[in-house]
Amino acid sequence: MDATISDISTKMKDTQLSTPTPLKKKLGFTELPPSIRNNIYKHVLDTEFVNVGKPNVSYTHSIKDNVLQFSASRPPFPISPALFYVNKQISKEAIQYFYSQNLFVRFTLYSSDARHAKTMLEDSGVLFSVAAPEAIEKSTQHAMDISLVEKNSMQKRAAVFFPAQYLPRLINFLDQASRSTASWAPSHAVFITLLNTYSFGIAKLQGDLLELFRILTNLGKVEIEGEALLPGYAEGLQASMLTPVFSTENWLATLTAMTAAADQARENRDWDLGIQHSQSVIIAMTYGYLTRAEALHSQPNAEDFAKSIQRLRWRNELSIGKALFKKWQSLTSDKNWLTTTTLDQTQRKEAAQAMLAAETATSHALSLVTDSPNPNSNPWVQSLPVETIPQNKAEWFTDDDKGITWYACGIVHLLLNEPLFAAGDLERATRLKPGGKNFEDAFGKARESIDWEVKPGVGLQRAAKVARS
Repeated sequence: MDATISDISTKMKDTQLSTPTPLKKKLGFTELPPSIRNNIYKHVLDTEFVNVGKPNVSYTHSIKDNVLQFSASRPPFPISPALFYVNKQISKEAIQYFYSQNLFVRFTLYSSDARHAKTMLEDSGVLFSVAAPEAIEKSTQHAMDISLVEKNSMQKRAAVFFPAQYLPRLINFLDQASRSTASWAPSHAVFITLLNTYSFGIAKLQGDLLELFRILTNLGKVEIEGEALLPGYAEGLQASMLTPVFSTENWLATLTAMTAAADQARENRDWDLGIQHSQSVIIAMTYGYLTRAEALHSQPNAEDFAKSIQRLRWRNELSIGKALFKKWQSLTSDKNWLTTTTLDQTQRKEAAQAMLAAETATSHALSLVTDSPNPNSNPWVQSLPVETIPQNKAEWFTDDDKGITWYACGIVHLLLNEPLFAAGDLERATRLKPGGKNFEDAFGKARESIDWEVKPGVGLQRAAKVARS
C-alpha cells in the first residue's frame, strides 16, 4: 500500500509497452490478386519458362505392340503438377492456366514403317512428352488433334503431346519433306480437329494453331473439323492445302471471301463475329507475307496485287474499329462513363479496353489510306520485317475512303471524351466528303463538347486507367 500514484502510473505504462502487438492475418494463396497467382503459375506450369537454362533433351525409343514408345534424358517439361491437387479452386485455376498457356497438341502418326515416324519426331526438333500411350489416348483437355496418315497405312506408330510453340518446327519439316520428294505430299493425308478453345478468340487460336499449315500444298487428303472455327475457315484452309502449288490468286480470293464474311456479320450487327473474321484476315495476311514474301512480291501484276491487299487490310482494320465502338456505343454515349461510379465496373472496364482497341484499329486504317510513314501507326511495320511489307500508295484510296476513315477516328475520339481530337478528325472528314449530314452533326457535337480547360489526352489516360483497373 506504499505505492505512490507515480509508481502505479509507471507500472501501468510498462505493462502497456510490453503487451504484444496483434499479428496481421496472413494472406492465403487464393486471397492473392489473380495477376500474382498467374505469375506463380507461370514459374511452375509454363512449359517454355521451366525449360530455360535446362540441357537439351535426347530421346531413345522402343517398340511395343508395333507402337513407338519414347524415354527422355530428362523430363521434357519439368513442371510442378502438385498445384493440381491442392483444392478445388486452385486445381481449377492451375489446370486452366496449364492447358490454355501451353496449348498442347496431340500428334498421331500412321505409317507402314516405324522408322518414318521416329525420323519425323526426332529430326523435326519437336520437343514432345513421353507419357504412356494409354494416358495420351485418354486425354480430352488439350487444344488440338493432328493425325498424319501415310497412304495405304492404318498402323498407328506413335502418339505424342507437344506445346503449340513447336508446331512451326513440325510444319517446316513436313514442307521440306514435300519439297525434297515430289511423291511425299500426295501420299499423305492430314486430319485436324480443334478440341478446346479456353475462352480465347477463335481468330487467335486459328492463327496460333492453324494458319501456318497454309504453307503446305499438294497433300493427298485434308480434313479439318470446323465446328469450333469461324464459318468457312476450315473449307478455305483445306482447299489451300490440297492445291498443287501455292497460288497468289487463290490466296487473295480466300482473303476476299473472309473479308466479305466480316462485312456480312457487321451488317447483321453480330459485332463479335465480324471482329473475329477481320482479325483472322489480318493474321492470314501477316503469315502470308512472312512465309511467301517472294511469291507475293514477284508477280507480273505486283502493283495491282499490292493495291488489293492494302485495300483489304484497310477494310478489315476499319471494320474492327467500327464494330468495337458500335458494340459499346450505348454505354460510352454517356459523356461521364469514364469517371462515374454508378455504371457496372466490369462493363466499364470492358468498354474502355474495347474503345482503346477501336482507337488503335481506326488509326491503323487511317495510316493506310494516307500512306503514313509513321511506324507507330502503320500496322504492317509492327508485325513484319520492313523488306517484306507490301507497297502502298495514298492514291489507291478515294476521298470517300479517307472521309469515312477520318469520321470513324473522330467518333472513337468523341466516345473517349477527346473532343478536340475528334473535332480535328471530323473537320477533315467533312472536307473530304462535304454534304454528309452525319459528318457535319458529329463535327458540331465535337466542337460544342470542347472544354479548353482540359488538356488533350486526358480521356485516353482515363480510359487506360479504367482498362487496367
